[in-house]
Amino acid sequence: MASWRISGSRALLTAGVALTAVAAATFPASAAHAPGGVDDWGTVVDTKDCVQADAWVVRVKGLGKIIDAKLFQSHYPITPQAPKQHAGGKELVNLSPMGLGLGKISALYSRAMGHAHPASTSGGRDIPSRGEVYADAGGAAIDIGLPYIENPVGGTQLSPFGVHVEGITVSAYSRPAKPVSFTGGAARGYISVAGARIIDIPPIWAVNLGVRIPEDYTQAPLALATTNEQVTTDIKGNPTKGANGAYKYDPKSTSGYVNGIHASVLGTEVADVTVAHAAVLRDPAITDKFAVKPPEPKAATDRAVTPDRPAAKACAPFSPPRAAAGGMRDASSCW
Repeated sequence: MASWRISGSRALLTAGVALTAVAAATFPASAAHAPGGVDDWGTVVDTKDCVQADAWVVRVKGLGKIIDAKLFQSHYPITPQAPKQHAGGKELVNLSPMGLGLGKISALYSRAMGHAHPASTSGGRDIPSRGEVYADAGGAAIDIGLPYIENPVGGTQLSPFGVHVEGITVSAYSRPAKPVSFTGGAARGYISVAGARIIDIPPIWAVNLGVRIPEDYTQAPLALATTNEQVTTDIKGNPTKGANGAYKYDPKSTSGYVNGIHASVLGTEVADVTVAHAAVLRDPAITDKFAVKPPEPKAATDRAVTPDRPAAKACAPFSPPRAAAGGMRDASSCW
């Protein structure tokens, strides 16, 4: 299992607090961020076909309650605010919703599909598949600050709290008669405070790997961060619950969402950011009838094979759109 790598004295000198890593099991009962409600899944609309998908590259909430922006959001079914797909190519995009500088992104993409999944090669046509739902998002380089303060000499941003990640990609995929599946990872990344990198994020991320600042639980938390945050939900986007009414990961759930990074700065000016988000909803009572049964073997030497992933090496689990794929710096996050 991967772990956070804390930059030691720099964290203490910069933040004045201690940090600790809290790794959860593959199907965690809780994480650094306790799941909230439907809003964390995304935008839920009325549908007749019982599948729905949502994805965005960055979402920022808070900063004095003056902003709640889902940037480069894609949705199935298409809404006035969200098309089926965004692909930014190699261009560097400045993020400034409502005039607030939040950072920069290159080679961004997000997709949301219903009754289909992407081709196994970038730029290929969508493959129709009744009852399926799929979403993914990512980018080559994402630099987010709360708020963003660019370093005039280059290098690490000077923001009070910053997140930098490269080669990030996440996906959520649900098929008839199968539970929802997630992927999440990145080539590299770090979290910074006032220009100092305090946490280096490893290339292979464990599920719901998080940090609390400070580590002393007798003190109120100043900030929380989680990588590869995976949450199961019911078919309406509500986080699944255990017998005690608290959130509990349900390995049989057909719906849920994944955040590549979820970071929150707490206090009087609460700010919350998610980087690379993919979410799906699928009602098994309606869609499981579309499950495709594997063919019967013709002879004892034959094998009935139904791969969970395309045979070709692909990301998240398929390739990003062609424009975005051209700008991806590193494919080491392909699982």
